[in-house]
Amino acid sequence: MEFHQLRYFVAAAEEMSISRAAERVHISQPALSRQIRLLEEEIELLLFDRIKQRIHLTEAGRFFLLKARQLLCDAELAVQQTQENFGDVRRTLRLGFLSPFLDDLVAPVVREFQQRHPKSKVSLFDLPPRAQLDRLRLGELDAVILGDLEDDEKSLFHVKRLSKHRFISVLPDNHRFAKRKSIKLAELKKDNWVSLSNAFFPKRREFLLSICEAAGFLPNIVSEADSLPMMLAEIGTGGGVGLMPAHAAKLPHAGCALIPLATPAIHSELLLVRPKSNTSKEMESLAALLMERATKL
Repeated sequence: MEFHQLRYFVAAAEEMSISRAAERVHISQPALSRQIRLLEEEIELLLFDRIKQRIHLTEAGRFFLLKARQLLCDAELAVQQTQENFGDVRRTLRLGFLSPFLDDLVAPVVREFQQRHPKSKVSLFDLPPRAQLDRLRLGELDAVILGDLEDDEKSLFHVKRLSKHRFISVLPDNHRFAKRKSIKLAELKKDNWVSLSNAFFPKRREFLLSICEAAGFLPNIVSEADSLPMMLAEIGTGGGVGLMPAHAAKLPHAGCALIPLATPAIHSELLLVRPKSNTSKEMESLAALLMERATKL
């Protein structure tokens, strides 16, 4: 197993498309497909189902995706820490984030930060919120961007609200309401639901239960996803309906219809979380830039 195979697999799993993944990692489609096939042969399991020119993660693929991400992050972290401890390399700021916020929040801020601090570096880690928090607690990340925290964790960290985001409904594109301009939450009370997993997204299941209860029903949660792309894939293949921040609409969502919710609006917060002890000038500058940029989203 090679690290480039893991990178190709993660790209294909996140994009849910061989062509988009190949473009993302700058290789040809046949080369990417061949490397994924070699990886499957080594594992002796299919990681993707190929159906009518589309790919979907198998159950084994969903499990392996989490491990692949962790391996890639651990490899990058090991190199950085070794260079910092034994070489003449200035310490890198390590920022965890959620993929929907890469292009319009994280990437512009990092570019601006590098211009202001040319001798410093920011390394990015696209991880689920729970993995971000675990690494933050262990000192492997300096700051993270995520959507929620358990109440007992809020006192452990320095927490700042970056922005507020409206929720939308996510339906299969053949759903009876898929052509609607808006939908009331209560209209989905008879549907099966897909939730984000608490194991990866703190308090997300409780959040879904509470807002549905306020709308007069308890959702029939039949599946839990470990990431937003996996949630979209589950719904797009008929697994149920769900809710997610409108900002996530930029993710590939083949087979899904994204319908605004009628009033009252449902919102989630985006938080910047970091250890109370990290008060370096570089970290303060990065945090200030994130706060400034987030107000424009």
